[in-house]
Amino acid sequence: MNISFTSRTLKAAAVSLALTGAFALAAKPANAADMKLRLAWYMPPGTATAKQGEAIAKNIESMSKGKIAVQTYASGSLLKESNMADGLANNTANLGIMAMHWWSSKDPALEWDTIPFLVDDAGKLLDDLHGKLGQDVNKALNKYGVQIVGWGFYGYAKSYVNNQHPIKQPSDLKGLKMRSEGHLSAQFLKSEGAIPVAVDSSEVYTSLQRGTLNGAVSGLSSIISRKWYEVGNYITAIHYVPLIYPVQVNLHWWQGLTQDQRDLILKAVAATEKDAVSNIEAEFNNDIKIAEKNGNKVYRPTEADLKAWKGKAGKLERESYLKNAGAEGKQFLDDIDAANNGKS
Repeated sequence: MNISFTSRTLKAAAVSLALTGAFALAAKPANAADMKLRLAWYMPPGTATAKQGEAIAKNIESMSKGKIAVQTYASGSLLKESNMADGLANNTANLGIMAMHWWSSKDPALEWDTIPFLVDDAGKLLDDLHGKLGQDVNKALNKYGVQIVGWGFYGYAKSYVNNQHPIKQPSDLKGLKMRSEGHLSAQFLKSEGAIPVAVDSSEVYTSLQRGTLNGAVSGLSSIISRKWYEVGNYITAIHYVPLIYPVQVNLHWWQGLTQDQRDLILKAVAATEKDAVSNIEAEFNNDIKIAEKNGNKVYRPTEADLKAWKGKAGKLERESYLKNAGAEGKQFLDDIDAANNGKS
């Protein structure tokens, strides 16, 4: 009897637990996430990239009605600029916003957007990226296990900050120890008699303080958001080239999603692209105001000075790029030339 009673008791308990579990599942909120994704970027708060990242996360969660939860990792908290390419390729982040030119260590052709004055209007460039140019760039990134799902922009690259004197023309760079912004930037600095130094953006502030650098090349966005203007009196703000920050996903992870999930993410990212363009324009003008309010001397090149920059930086960096980028790089430039001539 005791054994029989115990068996019935155990069976009853099992049924009770099963029912409890079923009721618990039934009580689970209808909008509980079916999927979680990790979205990372390394730019500081308030920048166009950070605003786009926040908007993408909000759009995905809203459009999916909470079925896709987005964990954001801002300001390099998961991946920094130097390791995000690998982090996307190995799925440390499922989704990320990073500079295309950081892929150039693997593929020199992917540095094309740093060529000065190649395209000077971000809205036009966005249109080009939704054509053959974007298709060819995405094909290049697919080789490294990454897929582009949308486009963003860092802002206008290659402004200059330094603590020695105004830089109005390329010849004013002579003798300055300058943090370069990539391979092409370093070659141009060297051609003008400057001393290019490879320094991570996180180390520029203290390097300027200590005098191991006289200045730095970067977008005005970094000069202001990273507060380099506090240790550099002179800024040259140039509408140089809108650096592309593609919104990228791990390709294997992406292929494992349902078509509905992929479509939703594409739609969520696309809804942020036009704002990304307007944000970098507003940011450029606002950054100049911040620097001037701080007491910095901000120089906007005249048309005559711009001719010198275009004639030297534009020509030299395009030629240097083509030497290293091969047929793939030439294809990117051909795509841009075709688009500029209305043939795309």
